[in-house]
Amino acid sequence: MKTSALVIKALLVLAIAVLTLLVIYGATGSWGIPKTAAITLVILCVAAALWITEAVPLFVTSFIILFLSLIWLLPHMGPGTSRSLFLAPFFSDIILLFLGGFVLSTALHKYQLDEQMARWMIRRTGSTLPRLMLGIMLITAFLSMFLSNTATAAMMLALVLPIVRDLEPDNPARKALILAVPFSANAGGLGTPVGSPPNAIAMTYMKELGVAPTFGKWMLLGVPGVIVVILLAWLVLLVPSRGKAKLGQLECARLKLTWNKEIFIVLGITFATILGWLTQNTHGWSTGTVSLIPLIVFFGSKILNIRDLRSLSWDVLLLMGGGLCLGTAISASGLAGWLVGFLPSSMLSTYPAAITFGIAACLMSCLMSNTATANLVMPMIAGLALDQNAPVLLTTAVACSIAMALPVSTPPNAMAFASEEIRVSDLLKPGILITLASLIVALTLGFWWWGFLGVG
Repeated sequence: MKTSALVIKALLVLAIAVLTLLVIYGATGSWGIPKTAAITLVILCVAAALWITEAVPLFVTSFIILFLSLIWLLPHMGPGTSRSLFLAPFFSDIILLFLGGFVLSTALHKYQLDEQMARWMIRRTGSTLPRLMLGIMLITAFLSMFLSNTATAAMMLALVLPIVRDLEPDNPARKALILAVPFSANAGGLGTPVGSPPNAIAMTYMKELGVAPTFGKWMLLGVPGVIVVILLAWLVLLVPSRGKAKLGQLECARLKLTWNKEIFIVLGITFATILGWLTQNTHGWSTGTVSLIPLIVFFGSKILNIRDLRSLSWDVLLLMGGGLCLGTAISASGLAGWLVGFLPSSMLSTYPAAITFGIAACLMSCLMSNTATANLVMPMIAGLALDQNAPVLLTTAVACSIAMALPVSTPPNAMAFASEEIRVSDLLKPGILITLASLIVALTLGFWWWGFLGVG
C-alpha cells in the first residue's frame, strides 16, 4: 500500500473516531445511552472503520479492540468485572477448534496427503470438461470443509494451472477450470464449523444462547448447502463453455508417496480428531478439547516442528479473537440492548431479520473480509430480542461465505486472480450470479431445511 493512501485511511479512521466520540458524549443525556454503551459504540465505530479501510492489518485491529476494552471500558464496568472477560475470547473453545483445524491442515500438507487425494480424484474424472470440472470442485469443496480454504485453493490451483496452460488461449475451458477452484473452496467452507471463520463465530454466539449445534449436526445443516452451491457454480461455469471447450489428453502425474510411521500417525490422528468432533454428544468433550489432540501428538512426536508452528495462520485466529472480544463488550456494556430499542418491530421477527442481516452481510463480504464482516454483524444479532436468534446467525454465516463476486471478497478469489489467467470481469459475472442464486436458496430452501432440523 502506498504511504499516501495509508495516511489518508489513517486520518479517515481518526476523524470517524473523534466525530463519533463527540456526538455520543454530546448526546448521552438526550439519547439515554449508558456510559459503558457509549464507550463501546466508539470502539465499535473505530473497529468498523479499521476493518473496512484496512488502514492497519486486520489482526492489529483486534489488539486495538482489546486495548481500548481494558483501559477505557473496563474501569466503568463495575467492581465485579474481571479483565478475563475481554481476554478469554482470544483463547476460547472456538479459537482452539480452529487452531486444531490449522494444525491438521499443516500436517496433511507437509506429508503431501492432501495433494495425493486431489491427484487421485483428478485422474479418475475423465477428460471431458463437465466431469473434470465437477471432480475438481467436489474434491476442493471436500478439502475445504476440514482444511483452510486458502491452503486448499493454493494446492488445487497448483494442480489445475498446468492443465489449463496446455489448452489453447481462446479455449473457454481455461477460465472455467480456474474459476471452479475458488468458487468451490468458498462453498466448501459452509459444511463444517471449521470450514470458515464466520461459521466458528456464529457457533460462539449460538453457544452463548444455548442453541449451538454439534459438529455433526452442523454438517447436516451445511453439507446440503455445499452441494447446492457447487451444482449452481458448475452450471454457471459450464453453460458459456458448452459445445466450445475441448480438452486434449489430460495427464495428472502420480505423486510418489513413501509410506512411513509419520504418515500413518497423521492419518490416524486426523480421522480420530474428526471422529471426536462428530461424536461430541457421546464422549462429552467440547470440540476445542478434541482439537488439542493433534496439537499434542503432532508437536509432541516432532511430526510438526517449531517452524510449522510459526507458519500457522495466527493472524486469522487473532482477527477472530478480536471480533469475539468486541461481541463480549457489546453484550456486557448494554450496547446491544440499547441498539435494539431503535429497531422497528418488524425487525424483531426471525425471518425478516434473517433477510436483512443476510443481505447486509453478503454485500459487506463482497467488499471486505468475511471474517471482519461476521465480527461486526453477529454481536448485534446475538443482542436482538428475537424469538429465534440461531437461524439468523446461521444465515449470516452462510451469507458471509457465499459472497464471491470480487477478488477481494475471499482469499481463494484473490489467489485465482493472481494466477493472471482471469480478469476482474471474468470473476464478476459468474460470481454475482452464484452469489445471488446461493443467497436466494439460503433464504428459502435453506431456511426451511434448518427449521426441519430444529434450528429455527
